[in-house]
Amino acid sequence: MRCEKKLKRIRQYMTGLLAVWLFCIHTVPVFADRAFNDIEHSYAADAIEAMAAQGYVTGYQDGSFRPVYFISRQEWASIFAKTLIRTPNDKNVISFRDVSPWALPYVQILQKENITKGISDQLFGAKHNMTRQDMAVWYARYFGVSEDTRFAGISSFVDQSDISDYAQTSVWLMERLELIEGDTNHYFHPKKFVTRQDATLVAYRVWLGGEDLRGRAKRLLESGNGAGTMNQPPSLPEPDKPVVDLAPEIRPQPVNPEIEEPERHSSKPKPPAPDPKPPVPDPKPPAPDPKPPVPDPKPPVPDPKPPVPDPKPPVPDPKPPVPGPKPPVPGPKPPDHSSDFVVDEVVIKAPELINQPETYPSYQLSFQLYKEGQPVSIPAASVTSVTYTFSDALGVFDEQGKIAHAENIPAADGMIPVELEVTIAKPYRVLKAQTKLIVKGMTPPPEAPNVIRSVYLATYTISQATTLDPAAWSMPYVFHNAKGEVIPPGSLPSDLKLRIEDSSGIFDEDGRIVNLHLIPAVNSVIPFKIEVESPSQGIHFISDAELTVVPGERKKQYFAVSIMLQGGDSATTVDQIKQARQLLMDHFGPNLKVTWAMQNTFVFVDTNRPQLKQVLAYVDQYGDEVGILDGYANNLYNLPIWEARMDEWLYMYRYNALNELHQGGTMGSPSVFESMDTDQYRKYLPKSLTSFTVNPEQVQWLKDHYKITSAMGWSATQYNVNYMYGEGSPLMPYWSNKDNPIVPAQGLTDNSGIVFMNSVTIDPIGSRYTEGSSRWTLNPGDPNLNEKTDAAPQLYIAQQYLDNPYQRLNTVNYMSIILDINSFAQKHNMSQIWENFVKNFPAGREVEIVGVDGLKQIYQSSAGSNNDHSEFSLMFRGSGIETPTGSNNSPANLRYLWTENASQRIILSKEDGDAAWSIIDFTDYTRSPVPKMPYGKENSKVDVSYVTGRNFKLAPTAPLTADEIQRVKNRLKEIYFAEEVKYQ
Repeated sequence: MRCEKKLKRIRQYMTGLLAVWLFCIHTVPVFADRAFNDIEHSYAADAIEAMAAQGYVTGYQDGSFRPVYFISRQEWASIFAKTLIRTPNDKNVISFRDVSPWALPYVQILQKENITKGISDQLFGAKHNMTRQDMAVWYARYFGVSEDTRFAGISSFVDQSDISDYAQTSVWLMERLELIEGDTNHYFHPKKFVTRQDATLVAYRVWLGGEDLRGRAKRLLESGNGAGTMNQPPSLPEPDKPVVDLAPEIRPQPVNPEIEEPERHSSKPKPPAPDPKPPVPDPKPPAPDPKPPVPDPKPPVPDPKPPVPDPKPPVPDPKPPVPGPKPPVPGPKPPDHSSDFVVDEVVIKAPELINQPETYPSYQLSFQLYKEGQPVSIPAASVTSVTYTFSDALGVFDEQGKIAHAENIPAADGMIPVELEVTIAKPYRVLKAQTKLIVKGMTPPPEAPNVIRSVYLATYTISQATTLDPAAWSMPYVFHNAKGEVIPPGSLPSDLKLRIEDSSGIFDEDGRIVNLHLIPAVNSVIPFKIEVESPSQGIHFISDAELTVVPGERKKQYFAVSIMLQGGDSATTVDQIKQARQLLMDHFGPNLKVTWAMQNTFVFVDTNRPQLKQVLAYVDQYGDEVGILDGYANNLYNLPIWEARMDEWLYMYRYNALNELHQGGTMGSPSVFESMDTDQYRKYLPKSLTSFTVNPEQVQWLKDHYKITSAMGWSATQYNVNYMYGEGSPLMPYWSNKDNPIVPAQGLTDNSGIVFMNSVTIDPIGSRYTEGSSRWTLNPGDPNLNEKTDAAPQLYIAQQYLDNPYQRLNTVNYMSIILDINSFAQKHNMSQIWENFVKNFPAGREVEIVGVDGLKQIYQSSAGSNNDHSEFSLMFRGSGIETPTGSNNSPANLRYLWTENASQRIILSKEDGDAAWSIIDFTDYTRSPVPKMPYGKENSKVDVSYVTGRNFKLAPTAPLTADEIQRVKNRLKEIYFAEEVKYQ
């Protein structure tokens, strides 16, 4: 009866004791000076030191290890691979796209060994915290568990049902190997996060175990039935003992002290060598004890859980047997073989000893017996045949493992060498074990749940610059306390300060995007640091973070195409019209719309009726547009002549295209337009003007007489049109000024009601923006191109436009071109260049082909009826291509930033290697009075542009005023550009 009561009491003790195997067999020296400045009070300090010495773990630049920080999946992969596999990178393994480059080799080898898997096909969950059950799964896979492993058993943890299905067998195996253990209530907490000190301690223990662990695991898996100590209800905790979550409470298997430590661990301290030979029985046994043991009237009943030896078992003799080299003398009765049991190993089991006097009375050393790596319980019939003795050099413990002399306990971090000798009578065996027990300091009081111990990003990705809206993007943070719990925003300290350290220059200290164009290509990684400070909590630490660049949703882009139909005797043919549209449809699909811009000489000739019929068929079938083509209208005719040409155009167009509406003698009459302005024929009316340039009077006349409110010029910037100086926007559609179509209107009073666009919106990509320099254009008819030139310059231009990092900021992203398909047919090289351009248009870039008026409607739907919110920015680089003339060079070492809105145009340039950008143009569209564009050849040399700032074309040496400099700074901030700029 006494034995049974004592056994129950021991079981109560043992449920509250965590086995510190690290200090049982293998000892780690205590370092006077730690390698890290923050592990002195870590329970894993010695393991951290040892692992750091091997290069398996590292700290931070500030000398810290940050033991209580949670460890991520990729960090754990690094430690796991280094300590157990240490195999170089395998490039044949498909990588996850969220793994940092430094961790990639380790994750890949674990992939190859089927030890770890991702959270999806493309994501590893690299920055996710490692959980306790996943740690068990990784090790179990290393020990041989696979998806084919049959379910061997269920762990004994109280919260076993909380363990995920995929981890059940792994947790069972790890518990059987005695590598994991629950808290004092026997809860495993499978989904709690693991800290850096926990992870290092576990890795160290398994590393020390070497191949013995894999052998024991193999035997357990082969048995496959969970026999022994599993599936037994846990004992209740000691009522007066505090419940402390010591996650991960993972400890390694007991190691046979008679087996030499693996050679690769030879640098570690080795345990004392066991006795070379077991005690040999004396040939002459001693006389039997006059007082043999008296059995208990009621023999003890075996407990369903393997019993742990009572620290003070019943002693039948008043004087306990003294351990010695000779076995006890057997009694006169024949030996009872039913009480024999065989063991080959003993391990000291010691709970953590805290230098806290009130805990001393309940402190108890114990031990566990093993046979071939399996824990062995002492049968009830053999309990009296086992005797044991604890001893220590400091005299702290008595023979039963209780604290006898607390005054001898050293201070925190001191060490107590403990020895154990166990004698088993039948069959006779003496087993010994040693450990060095390190005394811990007093447990600090529980930390407040709102104290920040780690910070993470709530996202691991950022969209590429072309698809990112920087105004809508913010750096999202998640804060965790020491238990790994998320701290609600309302519980964060009021004095919390965060600061971003970003060497790439993309983010400022507050985590805002300041240099949008510096965001790298898709699948690139942006590393940075997060500094966290709260004086009220006494915290100040720096955490590493990174964002992976991923594709995003692109803003729609448009390509406005105006096809010229001209000529009398050698007019554009029906085949040329069909071929031109078919080429576009083959690449961009049938759902496109183009403008067929017709010249006077084209609509005037009745032999061109088949061509006109084909155009009208495209209007019906695809919604194409009819437009007016009038080349050099501004400086070849006076206004009355130009008006007569427009009257003639509409009259002859109706005559040859819509002959059923023809009325002779009505040229110049409003009835010509009115006859077509009906529900049946309105779609065939001209919708736009395609011209070299356009005059305010012409714009107003077309609006008044033909309701045309769309104009496209086919010069790049209207610069030097027969010596007339004028530069408009080649990038941005805009409502033009009533006095000058190349200047954006600033309000309703000066708004002409006409949207003006340029045919070459990429200008001046590919050329040096200096005085006298021409430009690359999209036009295959560029006179600087020869027969040997392919579409490379035009494709290079389009590529940069389509991948413009600022496109999400722009009102409309568009390219536009005017094509002379008749000229293409006559000059084979020009036709081939255009065909190559279309066929090799950058893949994966969704571009909608529209007509001139269609583009105006798109702009109007985005910007409204004014320019208040119109803007466009583009960053580009020269191609390095030179033309035969030698004057149209495209230096590849030059970059440009072109940005404009309704108020100003700004152009910056930077040569590779320069420390700062230079301002090479500032044009102020708000100056008044607006220079009115002259009409007629006699005024062709009048400057109608603003000469301001550092416009290299017009005034290359003009200084910037203080107001202009401020405007430039404000504009650059609006477009998220914060690189260094030279303002003078």
